[in-house]
Amino acid sequence: MIFNLNTKKYLAGYPLWARDPFTRLRGMIGRRFVSGKMDALVFENCSSVHTCFMGYPLDLVYLDGDRRVVSVEKRLMPWRLSFGGRGAVSVIELPPGAVDFSGTRPGHVINLDATLSRDGVEKFSSDAVLLTESVCGEERK
Repeated sequence: MIFNLNTKKYLAGYPLWARDPFTRLRGMIGRRFVSGKMDALVFENCSSVHTCFMGYPLDLVYLDGDRRVVSVEKRLMPWRLSFGGRGAVSVIELPPGAVDFSGTRPGHVINLDATLSRDGVEKFSSDAVLLTESVCGEERK
């Protein structure tokens, strides 16, 4: 799970990590975000992306080495390029609307492997909102 520690909202419940060369090259081309299966694509060691051959826009969250948000790109349309800017070393590709829904903005800290302890769950449970259904639901298909 991917969790915004500042807004206490989940960005993704089922992220896919683009670690092998084929997955990195393909990205979201020919894929769709599906609630409960894959609702984000994470690229490590990556500071820019393209949306060539895409049929829909993406929200992007660029992170530095400390997992702090460097920049966000909302609704990047197909056939565009995006650069994360100074300090960006990772990028999360999300369904359009995810950045606005989660309130994610530069300076926020993102947990890319959110597994909370029992104390952590109790602390955040009343405030945390899982984005998967809201952003990847039927209205996004």
